Amino acid sequence: MAGRDGERGGRARVDVIDPARAGERAPDPAPAGRRGRVRSLLPLLVALVAVLGAVLLPLAPVRMALPTVSWPQEPTRPTSTMLELTNQTPRALDVRFSCAAVRAAGETGDGLLLSTLVPGQPAADTEGLLVTARDGRLGVLLRGVPLLDAPVPAGDCTHRLRVDGEGALLERDGTVLASVDEDVRPDVDVLATGVAALPGDGDLRVVLEVDAQFNTTPTAAKLALSVTVTAAALACLLLLARADRRRGPPEPDPGRPARAGWPGAVVDALVVGAVLLWWFLAPASDDDGYYAAMARNAGVEGQVGNYYQLLNQSFTPFTWFYRALGWWQEVGDSPVVLRVPALVVGLLTWVLLRRYVSRPGALPAAVRDGRGGPAAAVVLTGATFLAWWLPYGMGVRPEAIVGVLALAALTGVVTGLRRRRLLPVGLGFAAAALAAACHPTGLAALGPVLVALPRLAGLVREGADRLTALTRTALLVAPGALAAVAAFADGTLNDFLRGQEIFLSVQEQDAWYDEFQRYAFLLSEIPMGSYARRTAVLLGLLALVWFLALAVAARVRDVAVPLPLLLAGSSLGAAFLLLWITPSKWTHHFGALAGVGPAFLGLFLVSLPWLVRRVTRDRPAGIGARVAVLGSLVLVCALAFRGPNQWAYSWLPGMPQPMVAPYLGPVELGSPVVWALVVLAVLGALTLLRRRTGRTADRTWVAVPVAVLVFLGTSLTYLLGSFSYATLTTLDGWSPWADAVTDPLATDCAAASGIEVHDVTAGDPLPAASQVAGDAAPEAVPPEAFATGAGWFGVSPPPWADGGAGGGAAPQVWGSLTGPAEEDTTGTLTTGWYELPAGAEGEAPVVLAAGQLAGGNGLQAEYAVTGPGGTPRVTGAQELTDAVGSTAWRSFVLDPAAAGAGAADLVRLVAEDRSGGAGGWLAFAAPVLAPAVPLGQYLPEDAAVATAWQIAFLFPCQRQPGIRLGITEPVTHGVVWRPGPGGWGLADNTWQVPRGGLFAPVQRTSGVTELPTRFPAWPDVRDVQVFEFDLPYPTGGYDLTVDRATRGGWSGPPTG
Repeated sequence: MAGRDGERGGRARVDVIDPARAGERAPDPAPAGRRGRVRSLLPLLVALVAVLGAVLLPLAPVRMALPTVSWPQEPTRPTSTMLELTNQTPRALDVRFSCAAVRAAGETGDGLLLSTLVPGQPAADTEGLLVTARDGRLGVLLRGVPLLDAPVPAGDCTHRLRVDGEGALLERDGTVLASVDEDVRPDVDVLATGVAALPGDGDLRVVLEVDAQFNTTPTAAKLALSVTVTAAALACLLLLARADRRRGPPEPDPGRPARAGWPGAVVDALVVGAVLLWWFLAPASDDDGYYAAMARNAGVEGQVGNYYQLLNQSFTPFTWFYRALGWWQEVGDSPVVLRVPALVVGLLTWVLLRRYVSRPGALPAAVRDGRGGPAAAVVLTGATFLAWWLPYGMGVRPEAIVGVLALAALTGVVTGLRRRRLLPVGLGFAAAALAAACHPTGLAALGPVLVALPRLAGLVREGADRLTALTRTALLVAPGALAAVAAFADGTLNDFLRGQEIFLSVQEQDAWYDEFQRYAFLLSEIPMGSYARRTAVLLGLLALVWFLALAVAARVRDVAVPLPLLLAGSSLGAAFLLLWITPSKWTHHFGALAGVGPAFLGLFLVSLPWLVRRVTRDRPAGIGARVAVLGSLVLVCALAFRGPNQWAYSWLPGMPQPMVAPYLGPVELGSPVVWALVVLAVLGALTLLRRRTGRTADRTWVAVPVAVLVFLGTSLTYLLGSFSYATLTTLDGWSPWADAVTDPLATDCAAASGIEVHDVTAGDPLPAASQVAGDAAPEAVPPEAFATGAGWFGVSPPPWADGGAGGGAAPQVWGSLTGPAEEDTTGTLTTGWYELPAGAEGEAPVVLAAGQLAGGNGLQAEYAVTGPGGTPRVTGAQELTDAVGSTAWRSFVLDPAAAGAGAADLVRLVAEDRSGGAGGWLAFAAPVLAPAVPLGQYLPEDAAVATAWQIAFLFPCQRQPGIRLGITEPVTHGVVWRPGPGGWGLADNTWQVPRGGLFAPVQRTSGVTELPTRFPAWPDVRDVQVFEFDLPYPTGGYDLTVDRATRGGWSGPPTG
């Protein structure tokens, strides 16, 4: 048997007990007789029930929702209605209309009998269903395919159009008129008609089958199977405990726990205090708004879907985390409240880490018994934990859950191997499986189990015959079945397969050979590569390289590495490798390693001097090894601090050094020279200390953990210090961190209280200048170049077209789109002069414009002062331009001072259209003096608001639109993240039809108006845009019925 903690003698081993002793254990006594044989098989049968039940759960039958929409509600008085299908297309469509209905449509101005997209939009012809009666001809256009173009029949007749995934069939009185043998199901945003009255109940009827196949409820059989699997898995844990008792008392832990004394208590206080402080100060993580919205809608729709895009594809099997988050959201929606689970997980992670590094056998005896050894282990573990967990863990992403479960799995495996117990290993299997069902990065939690398999095999076979070993193996694996219940209690194999089909139809998943992208992101000057995110990950990778070299040397030199250290390092290495097979490559996935990583780093760094001494047999290491280790540490420290002080989707209000790499005065922390000097200073200090104390330890290897501690301390001080400073300096204004401190429950609605919008519909037009000499009327050249009160894209009128919601008077509007397909019109228009009033505080003159404002087109505000005799003298001009090129109405705040015309008292607009082709037009309105109102006051209290996922976490009071039974609630307002000063928030994936975006229908259904937005405390910030959407039709003007069909877990919705 090896000497004390493996420090003397024998072949290099990590086993806790002597193999010879293990072989002496007698096999478990087998019960006699048939009853005994049955009893001996019972544990194996229970385990098989759990495992096989887990396999069957995804296939078990469910009750699938089959919603059906019927329209119109009043057959003789059809009314157009909004109907936004989440899947964009229906499962099937059945349309019936009579010739009387066709003739009634022909008598209307637009000849519209039925359209599933807003008529007038180009997409209505190419992607929707359009039935028209114009010029005496009946036209049926289905997704760009002309099914019919024929004279309107005389007399009575009935048409029927049936469409499903196999094709389309158009009939008249049973006679086939047209058919299509491919999927031409139309997109559906609306059910619109121009007919106001019909003679009979059967003249127009639409029956639409909605695709809501992810909305399922478990059948009684599936519920029973879930209960059975859960009971069997828990029973297996009890049977493992029983088996442990039958094996006799556990092996005693070698040595004693490493007690850190009062320094450990200080570290505990500092770690807990830092996590509590970060609970309030932390910026939102990359997807906090996204994942919170997914969880919130899960309670509405009955299934966990992607929500923001990809047609709300099912997230099965990674659903239990979102369900739990959705339940917690019932407590509150403020950022501070939503972070409570992360806070608890973070503190639990620290408790497990503290126990892990202090357990008997975790430290070599020489370190454990040496002066300050246990305290150093706790200090290093605390520093690495904070450096790894803080940048990744405080939010609503699931990586923090994966991290603590991975650490629990590691703890269970190590405990089982050291004490020769099965129950801790079974609990470790369960933790790893739950992590794997939490998120794709949960695969990293399998690392501790995989690297320990050879040792676990020995534990299972110890003193057992073949049947007993098989039974133990099954009992260890069976608790993992709890993950299947968490993943598939309300989910099916079809949910997963159809969800993947939707995803792959839009984009490819990343493969293992794309893993380099994760590290490219980490080393890029973007939020994913911030200094804080680089710090622990780069250190962990470097330490693994050092550890691998030492472990190989230890094997050769017969030095036993402590089992907790060996398994922690192996688990971290395996976790990094397992990330290779995850389907996306974002750096925030490194948060899944925030439990195992610090466990390894803490033990390795404090054990490094001892390991080197044992491997070199107390001889000094070569100068090459010293330079390599210290030099690599210098490079990693510098590389980490080359990362910018950037955080996802944040303008970092109050931050002392935002968007750049950290520095202290003239000192750049990303300079290798700085860290070389730090290492030299540490070596010098250790040399002096050695001379004073007479210690003989090699200062090089002691310098490594000390220098690492300086590195981690610098990063953490900069992180917590900069956000604390930002909080203190913004208490009188607004910032996410100051708001979390002063209003943790978001009673003032967080960011909505810090933003103001200029309500253009509540303002009045600027008065025409009455004292100006000459003709004040607008002048167009040529006269037909611009139309007055027209000239824009008809589907997206200016916000005053219907009187405006704010009660202000409508200004004049001009446009160069003088008729359909008249985009080649060119010319100029100069308005008359308007007076520039001083205005009340918060008011601002605003101009709205639509169309193309670049590429040959231009809009300019000219400022002037009134000269002698009322003659204006132009003193400056402001270009009102962007690169958007959209039918939406964009806002421009007039700013004479910025144009060098601060004394101006007059303004006029000069428009120029010099472009042709598609989109070659522009329209604009006369200036309006728009009052500023808080965003929370401007948005209607119960309005469905399209809040961008990037910032939704900061807007807890804004109600997100619900997805229910495959139908998306239309939105009336939007709060959107602008990607850069000249960006356009509506270009995000969530607004795009090809991406299956949640808000994709908006730009092809609604009039869109951008409102001027500002942060009074941060006037230069332009990262948030606010929109008003004018719905063309009322909502809910249809009948919805819901049937449910029992379907096998592998089956989609029924067809035919």
